[in-house]
Amino acid sequence: MKYSIILFTIFTLAISQDGEFSGLVFYNYTYDLTEDAANNTGFALNRVYLTYTQELSKGISYKFQTDINSLAEPKEVYLKNAKVDWESRIGKFTIGLQGMNVFNIAERNWGFRFLGKSPMDMYEFSSSADMGIRYSGTLSVIDYSLMITNGTGYKENENDKNKKISTQFVYGEKNLINNDGFNVGLTYTMETYELELNETANRTLMGLFGGYSRKGLRVGGEFDMYTHPLVDIENLSSIYDNINQNTTKRTSQIMAFYASYKITSKLEGLVRYDMYDPDTDREPDGKTYLIAGLNYYPAKGLIITPNVRFTTPEEGEGTTHAMLNFRFKF
Repeated sequence: MKYSIILFTIFTLAISQDGEFSGLVFYNYTYDLTEDAANNTGFALNRVYLTYTQELSKGISYKFQTDINSLAEPKEVYLKNAKVDWESRIGKFTIGLQGMNVFNIAERNWGFRFLGKSPMDMYEFSSSADMGIRYSGTLSVIDYSLMITNGTGYKENENDKNKKISTQFVYGEKNLINNDGFNVGLTYTMETYELELNETANRTLMGLFGGYSRKGLRVGGEFDMYTHPLVDIENLSSIYDNINQNTTKRTSQIMAFYASYKITSKLEGLVRYDMYDPDTDREPDGKTYLIAGLNYYPAKGLIITPNVRFTTPEEGEGTTHAMLNFRFKF
């Protein structure tokens, strides 16, 4: 969709209605410390989110959000949310283009989206938003949600008849960024994928996560397994030779841990450590990813974070980057 149409629409809504308009901007400076590295130094505008929300009547509200990916060439503007929420007596229904229920709680446990995507998002286990319908509510002490979506994400149109089913179950505090408490949860998704020769396979994703926050300390972790067809891999020739053997799919795995601690009201230390294996049946193909940094909060709406990042593959040379990240919210 064209820049002008999206931006004109959202600004028109903001001016003419009684809802709330907000923005979120991520940008950074990167310096490549890797030995013999190519020139990879400079400033970058990573993401710009523009959001408009409004409550139309009791129980009915909507959200309209754009996602501007400034790293893409050419620059891209997407609709990431265009949804209506209906709070009914039997639960909440969300209709339209909306955020997924796959890693939204784990992303808050991590807490620093402006420094980097949460692990499942970073390693592309699932899109962060999709077109569909969600039903959510609370059963005793368990919060649950069920989604049926296209499965193609928010950047692509639907391309087949199959739909993605996503479930999430959470016990405890769901927003550890702002509140003390703890949570544990489970996510599970399944989508049928059509191969050639009239064969089908399933993409399945299971994630376990948990987090704890108290007196300025926040810790969390997750374990995720994503099983998907080998058609997702570049080398497709072996699929049809081995269609009746157990070689038509692979399992990718993530183990991640993250923590932060408020040293003062303006300073916060943080660390994150990922262990990612793109194929658990192949060795050596995994890697580890470490972020360590310090958040500085100079004023409301602004965070400045000097940090260093180490990527270490099981085989081959690793990389080291020193970064200065900024987050601005209004």
